[in-house]
Amino acid sequence: MYARWIWGLYLQVYLDLSINSVIICMCKHYICKHYISMRISIYNMLFLVLLCCNIAIAEDDSNTSVATGGDQIVVSPMSTMLDVSDTVSVNVLVLDEDGNPIEGRKVQIIPEDSQIASANVSTAVSDESGYVSFYILGKQQGNSTVTVTDGVVSSQIDVAIRDLIHYILPYFSGDMQLSVINPTEELNYIKIQFYENSERYIEPVVVRLEAKEMKSLTLSEELDTALKDGWVEIHSTDLVFGGIWTSKGYLSFKKIEK
Repeated sequence: MYARWIWGLYLQVYLDLSINSVIICMCKHYICKHYISMRISIYNMLFLVLLCCNIAIAEDDSNTSVATGGDQIVVSPMSTMLDVSDTVSVNVLVLDEDGNPIEGRKVQIIPEDSQIASANVSTAVSDESGYVSFYILGKQQGNSTVTVTDGVVSSQIDVAIRDLIHYILPYFSGDMQLSVINPTEELNYIKIQFYENSERYIEPVVVRLEAKEMKSLTLSEELDTALKDGWVEIHSTDLVFGGIWTSKGYLSFKKIEK
């Protein structure tokens, strides 16, 4: 009987060890399999990342063009919004590949649709500082472009002509904050023109307002320059409200009838 008990115990230990060996083998197989799968997944992921990077680089390259000789034509402003019968001055700077101004370079000024916007000249020659200046006239409502080219390199000005609503803010100090509100359900564009009490000309600021949106603007920050006292004209594509806080209270926009 004692022998049978010993034999039973030996058989139980043997079975336990066999089962454990099988479990260990299965675990090793599972870990090995998943380790390999994980390594394959990591390699696949790295491959996809590199592929995406190559695609991105290729797309960037496809959108980049270098003009022969490396000359540049820089225009300011690059986009503008005009009232019907209004004009805007455009400054053009012609540079060589090293960034030096080119004197005597002939450029063409080509409106896309002269029924919407036209230019006061069709050709011009850069001065000793590389500059060319001309005017764009808004003729009727619509969107158009004006291209400046020397035949090799070119730049484009986006032009939006609208029948704008005019407002005036008779006083504005350079460090004041201007509030503008779009009370309508439509997208609204506002052109803010600051006139300083000096001979300095300051480019306008164009602001996009979504439906029911309000914005507070510090013009000196928007224009990146210190401003003295002056006054403001506001041209908008739709109804707007707004004004500034002064030491004497709130000063609102005043609508100007055409």
